[in-house]
Amino acid sequence: MSKLIVVTGATGNQGGSVAATFLGLSGWRVRVITRNPDSAKAQALKAAGAEVVRADLGDSDTAALRAALDGAHAIFLNTDFWETYRPAAATLLSAGKDPAAAGRLAFDHETKCRKNVADVAATLPTLERLVVSSLTSIVGGSLFLSDPHATTRAFHPEAKNWAVEYIETQLPALAAKLSVIVPCAYNTNRLMVPRRATPTATTATTTTTTTPAGIYQFVSPLKIDIHLPTIDPATGTGAFVRCLVEDEPAGTKLLAYDSNQTLGDLVDVFRRVTGTNEATAVVVPVSTAALVQMGQSWEVLATVDYINEHDAYERGEPGFVRPHQLQHPPARPSYEDWARTVDWEKLIAGEA
Repeated sequence: MSKLIVVTGATGNQGGSVAATFLGLSGWRVRVITRNPDSAKAQALKAAGAEVVRADLGDSDTAALRAALDGAHAIFLNTDFWETYRPAAATLLSAGKDPAAAGRLAFDHETKCRKNVADVAATLPTLERLVVSSLTSIVGGSLFLSDPHATTRAFHPEAKNWAVEYIETQLPALAAKLSVIVPCAYNTNRLMVPRRATPTATTATTTTTTTPAGIYQFVSPLKIDIHLPTIDPATGTGAFVRCLVEDEPAGTKLLAYDSNQTLGDLVDVFRRVTGTNEATAVVVPVSTAALVQMGQSWEVLATVDYINEHDAYERGEPGFVRPHQLQHPPARPSYEDWARTVDWEKLIAGEA
């Protein structure tokens, strides 16, 4: 008899990858939860063989969620912080206000969604494995669990980590079935994608340095020698989650990546695959504070400070394993393999 995996966030990169992977495995049925079963992505999943059910993870009435999770042998849990954060931040900015409050709003919504899933999952007699997609806390583990009024410049890693802490401390029976995946930096992360330099000209009244057209600038606050493992979440997440569900014991915590390299290595890859060189693809170091002054948010950039200070990916977290330590590590394309398939002009323009 086939087993059932229920996938949240299946219309996104991570959940979509998990759904696609398990749809291709014998012995598994796939059910996906979405707020909009009529969306194009949901309908594509249905056409591929998934059962598509409607539920809102954030509803206070969890009846629909209970029905959606009923009978699950495995659950993949991921939620989208940015879906709440971005419109809230835009509204605050348009009113001339600090967008930091949007982080708290998104944190509260995401932790509610994750708590709802965890609370229902804890009641399922069929459940064998819950895989939670998480991030590393940058303020120290369970702070937000012990202090609901705690604050930070970056709420998104805390929202992800909160669910793991909640399960481990409040739901011990479910914790015995829990595994965790921490996807590393997405290949398409804007901090690792160059921008085309805007040509400038020196005039009699300015001292602006001339920047020729055709120059690609990696304007990044990341240290050039900091380790930056990367993953293509749309293809890699499912492969790693399969390992956590089928191969590894409960309690496994995985730092998931396809390649492990430095920012300098990534720039070298870009030069090789695009035919640029040290003169036409350049690194422009910039501080996180300077980027905030340019309009970027601490919600993103505070995590960069943490990575720079701790070389966080290389140091790792206690108890986490890396892909090569899995019983059957999936074969994954390197960052360079991926980079050779990318339309870089579209990616730079934000169209890919």
